[in-house]
Amino acid sequence: MIEQSIFDDIKKVKGYLGAVLSDYTGEVLISDTDSIKKLDETSMRFNEDFRNLHDVTSKLSLGILHDMQLSMDKADIVMVCSGADQRVHLHAFVILEKGASTSLAKMSLTEVVNDAAASLTK
Repeated sequence: MIEQSIFDDIKKVKGYLGAVLSDYTGEVLISDTDSIKKLDETSMRFNEDFRNLHDVTSKLSLGILHDMQLSMDKADIVMVCSGADQRVHLHAFVILEKGASTSLAKMSLTEVVNDAAASLTK
């Protein structure tokens, strides 16, 4: 079982607004969405887009998509995948205030995904 504490490190990133961990279909496994409403519902859409990009990068023989970053006027979103070719295929994303450390968030989010995948393979 995945505990809420899995987000403890990423919550320390200045500008953190919320995060979601889901399976590759978009089913939310755990989320921290106090600051952003409807984030769980939005997770399904993010996952659909991520899966579509998995297909595109594979068809272009570029390999498996591992992460991506979206930048908007007011926020940034970092998305990470445990690996489309892995036994446990998870997606996670974090929303940050504009100007927050997306690099630090990506490192923390990758750790979240890897820890969750490892706990689900036991």
